[in-house]
Amino acid sequence: MSIKRSRQKPDLFSALLIAVALGMSATLGYQINVYYGVSAVPIATQTPAAPRPGG
Repeated sequence: MSIKRSRQKPDLFSALLIAVALGMSATLGYQINVYYGVSAVPIATQTPAAPRPGG
């Protein structure tokens, strides 16, 4: 009598969902870390001057 071991293949969709969830958590954590407790949100106050035609 032989015993067969059935090895289940990893579910790729579940692995993808876990990877996406980890990536989103890392992104959200980074954004909270950057903006938490800052009195003023770092936004550009003035755009650079556009180049003038003709040099």
